[in-house]
Amino acid sequence: MADTSMTKGDLISNRRTPKSVPRVGMLPIVLVVLTAFFTLLQPRFMSIGNLVIVARQVSFLVIVACAEMIPILTGGIDLSVGSTAGLISVVTAIATLRFGLVAGCIAGVLGGALIGLINGSIIGKFRVAPFIVTLGTLSMARGLALTITDGQTVYGLPPSFRVLGSGYVLGIPVPIIVALAVVIITWILLDRTRFGRYLYAIGGNAEAARLSGINVTGYIILAYVYCGCLAGLNAVLLASRVNSGQPNLGSGLELDAVAAVVIGGVPLSGGQGKLRGILMGSLILGMLSNGCDLLNVSSFIQMIVIGAIIVLAVLADKYRRS
Repeated sequence: MADTSMTKGDLISNRRTPKSVPRVGMLPIVLVVLTAFFTLLQPRFMSIGNLVIVARQVSFLVIVACAEMIPILTGGIDLSVGSTAGLISVVTAIATLRFGLVAGCIAGVLGGALIGLINGSIIGKFRVAPFIVTLGTLSMARGLALTITDGQTVYGLPPSFRVLGSGYVLGIPVPIIVALAVVIITWILLDRTRFGRYLYAIGGNAEAARLSGINVTGYIILAYVYCGCLAGLNAVLLASRVNSGQPNLGSGLELDAVAAVVIGGVPLSGGQGKLRGILMGSLILGMLSNGCDLLNVSSFIQMIVIGAIIVLAVLADKYRRS
């Protein structure tokens, strides 16, 4: 009888990354085509001022896309990142008003981590489908935000709070700096640590990973906690950008996050994908949104386009894997 046992090293060395390379290789071409298209129709698209606006807008998406990528790598998903933004913006605003800026920011990130811990614990320990769990969390987080505020916006935040979402450091918008830091940290975790290697192994074959000695439940919980931390951080920046806590903030953000991840070459089945693809996927969506705004394209039409892109990206992935 053939020996079918696998070690942790076997699983990690066999992680399924090569198939994601072709899509990532096509993304720069898509970026060039989009740039040429929007520049031709609206020359202002390539102005320095507009490029800074695009970079600032994309930075928020990059953070939440990095968050979404982590559970998707395990074969899961987090649909609650948008509602988390609304709830955490309210928590951050209230905590800032009562205890100060630093306490408010810490409360926001820890609040996001708590939501991730709840998601990860239910998914990992009870093996409930991530889609169902996070769909429930999506509803609960939004409802809790609306209940706390009675559906009203939390105003009166100090001017210093606005610096996080709208300020500059050495001429560089703060959100861009934060997004770069998130990308670097996430890259280190995925490519240079056991945490990242095990996430790929779990996404490739969770049962084989468990049999090889990997604590699958523990790493799934950690994946959702990290996702929650980044979602909380993004919520703090979004709240700072509008200088208020808004219970409806982040509506539809989960769609943009999943779109950026799927376009970037990470299949919803998990186990493969690269961070550079996520960056390009986020940039593609940011350029589409900005270009359509410059051309006065309806936001409703933009929603249709984003939805179509997600479906096409998933179909393309299934075609390559068949």
